[in-house]
Amino acid sequence: MSFPHALRNTVYQLTGRALSVLFGIFALGILTRYLGTEQFGWYTTVMTFLQFFAIIADFGLTLITTQMISEPNARENHLINNIFTLRLMISVVLFGAACALIWFMPYNNEIKWGVLAASGAVFFISLQNILQGLFQKHLHMEKVALGDVLGRAAIFSGFVIAVFFKMNLMAIFFVHAAANMLQFVLLYFFTTRYITLRFAWHAPTIKKICTHSWPIAVSMIFNLIYLKADTLILSLSHTQTEVGLYGAAYRVIEVLSAVPVMLMGIILPLLTYYWSANKMEFKSYFQNTFDAMALMGLPLVVGGIMVATPLMRAFAGADFATSGAYLQILLLALLAIFFGALSGHTIVAINKQRVMVWGYIIDALISFILYLILIPPYGARAAAWITVFSEVFILLMTWYVMWRESGVVPRGKTFAKIITSCAIMGIVLYITRAIPLFVQINAGAAAYIGMIFIIKALTPASLRALIKPVTQ
Repeated sequence: MSFPHALRNTVYQLTGRALSVLFGIFALGILTRYLGTEQFGWYTTVMTFLQFFAIIADFGLTLITTQMISEPNARENHLINNIFTLRLMISVVLFGAACALIWFMPYNNEIKWGVLAASGAVFFISLQNILQGLFQKHLHMEKVALGDVLGRAAIFSGFVIAVFFKMNLMAIFFVHAAANMLQFVLLYFFTTRYITLRFAWHAPTIKKICTHSWPIAVSMIFNLIYLKADTLILSLSHTQTEVGLYGAAYRVIEVLSAVPVMLMGIILPLLTYYWSANKMEFKSYFQNTFDAMALMGLPLVVGGIMVATPLMRAFAGADFATSGAYLQILLLALLAIFFGALSGHTIVAINKQRVMVWGYIIDALISFILYLILIPPYGARAAAWITVFSEVFILLMTWYVMWRESGVVPRGKTFAKIITSCAIMGIVLYITRAIPLFVQINAGAAAYIGMIFIIKALTPASLRALIKPVTQ
């Protein structure tokens, strides 16, 4: 693979993710303004309930797909067909169970019918995640980026149409499902260049897949408890209006947290390959990825905290200004998510995911107990702070395991330069707090980018080192 090709792949992916984030933010703004705090609370409850089943349905297969097909001499077509079939069977069973279980929950009928209407949206996302591993391996994530952008654009356009014609919440869920189906069909079409996708069930292969995936599956199930239990407990103990306010802030975090996952989707096949082939190159990729996480994550968190309240008011509407306080807290969790994505994917790359199972179990148990004790009396603010605790706790656990098993330790020279640049950006944002939000954000971004290049936190050489192609 040529260097220009690797560069184009990375640029396409970053551009696609930026466009997807913009579409996601604007779609959020349309939805919150149209639905209001209470009905957006219904929307948040429905999607959170379904995401519980989606994370269980993943069964660790998304990460395992990339890892297994990136190993030397892997039978790519055979593996993906078996993994896809396994994912399809699990998804049908679990989403069917979700549609049945919701009728036994103490929610209103709008939420119960909403789960049925929105289940298709989460189902198609579940299927397409398996296909992404193929493009991660071949460094053709621009195809995934294109599908993601078109899917987000379809959701945004559908929401605009729904608002224009004053459609109800059920119609909005159907729009979401149709857009995700379009995205899956597009990715399926792109896979034909590499494989012939069909149903397959080879028992020894399925056993091997499950052997690799079950530690991640167990970790993800407990991970699910500390990621999503807060919103469900909040929905059962407080008003849907408070759920809507918290959900709006949390949705911003979910959109932004896709950035580190996207970057690690590009890097994971390279880390997997070099762990087996060249430990020095492995450490080099790890260091450059650490710097990239800091380069993107730190300014998002610092800048976001400075402008959280006016940002929520501008995008979600005046009724959601209170969400800014929740967003400020949750942005601390986002920083942990950025660096946790690096350590978590690195553990998968070195095939030590079993070691982390107990870490996720302990984190889930502590967080769940805190949710039960603190959310009923203190509401969304308690949910936000416990989320920060849980993300920082798992970050420390994954970094310890990663260091113990691989011996890799990042250097802090570039990290210090990025912190300095963020500090200057923060000062600029504080000084310009009285001017219009758009101008303020641009002033802060200009200050950060200028400092990054002035003190050479980012150089052409470091960029080339991150995206250089793998040679096999």
